[in-house]
Amino acid sequence: MQSQKFKDINQASEIVSLSQSTIIAWEAEGKFPKAVRLSKKKRVWLESDLNEWVLKMHASETQNFGE
Repeated sequence: MQSQKFKDINQASEIVSLSQSTIIAWEAEGKFPKAVRLSKKKRVWLESDLNEWVLKMHASETQNFGE
């Protein structure tokens, strides 16, 4: 079994190429994976969830490209 790695907001921002404020807003709107809350101020994401989301967004854009 592959170990799961957590990424903080800075790392998540770098992986998905979005600003931190966009990540927070999109998470609240359900457009971005939900974070794991470690405390009131600390949130992290599973690296696998971030990578899956990027691939899903890419696939969606690829399908819509021809329309």
